[in-house]
Amino acid sequence: MFHTLTIQTVTQETPDAVAITFDVPTDLNGAFDWKPGQYLTLKTTIANEEVRRSYSICAAPSDGELRVAVKEIEGGKFSTHANRHLEAGMTIESMPPMGNFKWQPTGEPSHVVGWAAGSGITPIMSIAKTVLESDSNSTFTLFYGNKNSNSIIFKDALEDLKNSYVDRLEFHHILSREDQGSDVTKGRIDSEK
Repeated sequence: MFHTLTIQTVTQETPDAVAITFDVPTDLNGAFDWKPGQYLTLKTTIANEEVRRSYSICAAPSDGELRVAVKEIEGGKFSTHANRHLEAGMTIESMPPMGNFKWQPTGEPSHVVGWAAGSGITPIMSIAKTVLESDSNSTFTLFYGNKNSNSIIFKDALEDLKNSYVDRLEFHHILSREDQGSDVTKGRIDSEK
């Protein structure tokens, strides 16, 4: 069942990716609770055609914000619409969170390793933050592949998370097309611990 959500903010994360935060009406709070790693199925009408797409929730439940990220892909109806036309105050239809790719705290210290490329970082952001918040001895290691440093979605959020959990978060950027003149050479794994 779809519900109408109002867009609270649209934040440009990279030149071709936006993060969309939704206002959830109080009467839907329980229905829109989520576990890290789950996704939303969004529905809208574009050029008189109903279009549905699923996007992973990139916020941790503790953030108190329901947020997804959408990377524009060439020819992608929904992703192009989201990146070029969506703005705060607009409404969109969404199903409640769902999906079995999720992580739930066990009550024991955990060391979780995540692998992501491009927009695949979205569920990992939610999982990583929840792992680090779950126990003061839990750790998270992330391997994150992108074309270059300008295409890293959540670059600032990752840095903020690293600053908050300096001894418990380790991430490695794998950049396949970084310019030779940059501080990260082509093909090198850049460890940030």
